[in-house]
Order: sequence, then structure tokens, then C-alpha cells
Amino acid sequence: MAFLEARKLVKEYKRRGVSFRAVDDIDFRIDTGDFVMIEGESGSGKTTFLNLLTGLTEPTSGAVLISGKPLKDIGDKELSKIRNQKIKYIPQGESLLSALTVRENILFPYTIGGLEKPSYERLLEVSDKLGITDLLDEYPSELSGGEMRRATIARAVINKPSLIIADEPTGSLDSANTSRVMEIFKNIASEGTAVIVVTHQKETLGYASKVYGMEQGSLKEAV
Repeated sequence: MAFLEARKLVKEYKRRGVSFRAVDDIDFRIDTGDFVMIEGESGSGKTTFLNLLTGLTEPTSGAVLISGKPLKDIGDKELSKIRNQKIKYIPQGESLLSALTVRENILFPYTIGGLEKPSYERLLEVSDKLGITDLLDEYPSELSGGEMRRATIARAVINKPSLIIADEPTGSLDSANTSRVMEIFKNIASEGTAVIVVTHQKETLGYASKVYGMEQGSLKEAV
């Protein structure tokens, strides 16, 4: 059974009174340990597709299933718990809390969720791999855009969730830090976490076990 599956997924919008499909009849599945990358131009439907997979947007038709259970049958409380423990979503833009240090931001999901915090050793391991160990006591206002991005990624990967979904995670990073992030995703996938990365950077596609292209709402596996 796939951990996450989309069946005949459709999302329609209206523009100037005319309907169009941002996501057009997509079938998709990802299993434990898969590292999937989705490439496509801006406006091809990639972010809408991710929002559907995480339940942030409701489909016009079709279904998303987590461990065989349709999202529509999962209550808000259970879905919030799944997002906090099993699925980590790295959106475009910054999502760090300005009043918290980098360390506090990384550990924040465990603070509010009443979960056991990752060990100090795990915090240092992830921070070192992302090159932010010396920034743990800094505040977001003191960081560059790339440093904030790496801190956001650290928050997502630190507890080795079942699934990581990342929307353009390396868009603000230089080539060295892009490689750092992709190696982390590749390693965490080898340990059993499923990873979905949306990108327009073709040079990163070689890290993935599967590559899909998205165009005008349609998703096809690259050959």
C-alpha cells in the first residue's frame, strides 16, 4: 500500500468566467523511501498539486489517500496530528517565527504538539549538515534568505517523518547549499522517508529515484 496516493485528482478554477483545470486528472503514488521530483514551469499547477496532497486545498473531484484512507474521511484533529508527526510540508517563502531563535523554530512543532523533542545530538547533526550550527541562537531577522530556508528544511527533516513535501526548497540557495539539501533529502529517503520535491532546477533531478514533469495541470513520469 502506498503511503500517499492521488486518484483522478482534479482542481478547477474560474478565470473571467471560464473554467480551467489547474490539476487535470492526476493519478500518483509514493511509497516508503521514494525520492520523487516534479519539474515544470511556473503556472503549470505544481503548487496547487502539493496543496491538494497535503489537504490545504480541496479537490474538485478525485481523492487523496494517506495509508489507504481518504483525506476527506480524516477529521481536522487527526489531520493536524498527521501533519505535525508524519508529513512535513516545506512551502515556498519563509515560515519561521520571528520571535523565536533558529533553535526554537526547529523544535517548535514538538513544543506545541507535546511531542518528545529530538535529541541534542540529532539537532547538531542536522544543523551541521545544513551549515547552520553557528546560527542556532540567532533570530530570523539576522539571517539571509538562504539561511532561513535551510533552517526551515532542518525543522522538516529533524524527526525523520514518513513524508516530506518541499515546494522549490532550493530556489534561494547557491549551488553548494543546493547540493547539501539534496544530499540530505537523498539520505533521509534511503532511511525510509518518502520525499516529494517540486523544482524548476533541472540540475537537481539526478538526485531523485523518480522524476515527473508537470505541464498545464497534467503530470507524467519522465522516461
